[in-house]
Amino acid sequence: MLGKKRKGFTLIELLVVSGIFAMLASEILIDMRGIGKNQRLLSVANEIGSRIKQAQGLAYSNTKQSICTLGAADGFVCGSGSGCDAAPANCTSQYIARYGIRFDTDGTKKKYMIGADYNAYNSYNVKEAIPGGIITLPSGITISQVCLGASCVQGAGLYDLNYIYDAADASPFISCGSSCANTTITITDSSVSPSISRTVTVQKMTGLVSVQ
Repeated sequence: MLGKKRKGFTLIELLVVSGIFAMLASEILIDMRGIGKNQRLLSVANEIGSRIKQAQGLAYSNTKQSICTLGAADGFVCGSGSGCDAAPANCTSQYIARYGIRFDTDGTKKKYMIGADYNAYNSYNVKEAIPGGIITLPSGITISQVCLGASCVQGAGLYDLNYIYDAADASPFISCGSSCANTTITITDSSVSPSISRTVTVQKMTGLVSVQ
């Protein structure tokens, strides 16, 4: 007489199968989180590139800004914490000598800004930020390094990219200082292990921006 066929699974078999599924699900979840973090970092790098292009565009179009003309606040952008914020009558629309990007504006490695350098001092105070021009990076992401050619600033360093309107050909001339070299801005996401980084490169002679 044939034995009865066994129906179903034993408790041990079910536990083994459940364990295998749990491990697979955990690995998939880890991979998906890594992909998500990478996409987030890429999105931030692309935004930095877009902000650099915005500064170039402001210079190219010779865009005016509302500038304070009151005493010690003279030259600051109205609406950015200048003395004219309380006295808007002292704000006038002015052409800007240069626009630029300043990285790590407050030493936290978390902020950068688009500035309007009305007085052509070739540097940027946070009170020179255009409206909406101070950008804070998402949690876990920092500006880890900025390089002009082989010269790099790490940690809480500051760096400016300057764009100057050239009336001769109505285009932004890229200020190079004593020498021209590509600029690279590296951002790092330390919320994952190991940390991941992306680099924004600006061609100094052409102003072309790329993200790696």
